[in-house]
Amino acid sequence: MCLIIRILCLFFAVSGFSQGVSFQRVNEYYLHGDSRVIGNNILSSDSRDAYDRPRGINDQTEMVYVNIDDDSDTYSSSSADLKIPANTKIVYAGLYWAATYPGAVGKQKVRGGRIVYDLKKKRDRPFDLVQLKLPNKNEYIQVQGELVYDGMVDGNTDLKNAAPYVCYSDITQTLVANAAGSGTYTLANVAALEGEMYGGSSAGWMLYIVYEDAKAPLQYFTSYQGFRYISTEKPEELVFKNFRAVSKGDVKTSVILAGLEGDLALAKDVVSIYSNKQKKYIPLKSKVRFENNFFNSSITINDLKYLERFPSSSNTLGFDLAQIKIPNVKNEVISNDATSVKLQFKTEEDRLFVFFNAFQTEISSDYYQNVIVEGKPDSIVAQPTEQISETKEFLEEKERVSEPVLAVNQPENAVQERSEDLLEMINANSVEVPGLVSGYYVVNHVFSSAKNADNWAKKMVDAGFSPKQFVRPSNGFHYVYIDFSQDPDALYNRVKGYRKMKDLTKCWMLKINLE
Repeated sequence: MCLIIRILCLFFAVSGFSQGVSFQRVNEYYLHGDSRVIGNNILSSDSRDAYDRPRGINDQTEMVYVNIDDDSDTYSSSSADLKIPANTKIVYAGLYWAATYPGAVGKQKVRGGRIVYDLKKKRDRPFDLVQLKLPNKNEYIQVQGELVYDGMVDGNTDLKNAAPYVCYSDITQTLVANAAGSGTYTLANVAALEGEMYGGSSAGWMLYIVYEDAKAPLQYFTSYQGFRYISTEKPEELVFKNFRAVSKGDVKTSVILAGLEGDLALAKDVVSIYSNKQKKYIPLKSKVRFENNFFNSSITINDLKYLERFPSSSNTLGFDLAQIKIPNVKNEVISNDATSVKLQFKTEEDRLFVFFNAFQTEISSDYYQNVIVEGKPDSIVAQPTEQISETKEFLEEKERVSEPVLAVNQPENAVQERSEDLLEMINANSVEVPGLVSGYYVVNHVFSSAKNADNWAKKMVDAGFSPKQFVRPSNGFHYVYIDFSQDPDALYNRVKGYRKMKDLTKCWMLKINLE
């Protein structure tokens, strides 16, 4: 599929300067439990050896795929180890992979006395299909990703040239069905640019897990996905809400962040938390994440570099994954009964591509019982006006929530009132196509001839898409599709944009394997 969303700039441009796509909430949970994150980079200077040069940067490295297995069906692969307590229940598992991918191979040259970068090959592999190997399994499982972002046709020149992409898949049921838990996870066939490019190529993957554990404290979990180009133009902010922190004692919170393009050698990139008490932003830092260089090409868990992976590079050359506790001595940053937390990204030198954020905090048991379980109004006193307003807004929403332990929200920009056109496609009979992931597919042409379908697919490639095809068993016709999602509302938003484009005015959503 690997579609190219040409209409992104229409919705997300700011004064002609596109910064990607806004962060959208993926889900939220209220439960006794905890979270884990693992991941690894997929580009380095060697296919297997760890890269540990502390000052090495991807701009000056001729990248090759990391490929740790001996499987002829994979061209890139790396692994990471997950540890979760025994007898716990995984309630959510989100898999993400991201890379810069303007083409297959890039080369640095000197031309006219200046350095230039030539693209030797265009994109030649689909980037929304990867292979996942679970712990204690010998065979890979194919995972179909949903496109979060593709910079190939972004209106911003920097993003178009770097062409970063982000893909996502909810693999909760895959892990549950295979009784997967602790052990080694391997992800293969993550596509990226090898060689050299302006700004340097980078790539990696991550697995974010939320699990239920009766021995763990009562917590609120939420995750956001998107793609934000953090430049020197202006900071980026993200607000977490829909919770109330504990009323007494220490307020314990943490965040998980992932991005591309952070270099150890380039400083002045900061991630901060806003303190309502101090009325200012407080930079996040740890022993391995620096206040003035937070994104530093590493994979870290709190105060340690996470090295339980293969290869275990201490310098991941432009791929960053961090889980970090928010410092909160005497609750100076996040107070008791707080109902929101504001995160800020800022850089004065480096450029950053941030695509994932997760937040968790211990919450008030009274709030959970009264508001989440019973749907009663929340009695919060002595709160800042802004926080009270947010809480009231949240309570109005929660009156409609029937599930007490697990609350899953639609993306914040999802269609609230479905049009007749969308309802017709959702209510249509599902088509059975063996081998395809169940969900909704954006089809833009159907042919009785395989040759004609191939020719149309080539035309879509020339238009900037990476289409795929399937044959419908019931009629033998060849279908060409350009997008896929298990969320019909989010997909329909994109369909409305596609219909404004040449040759896509009559594209539609087709239900496949959903009955």
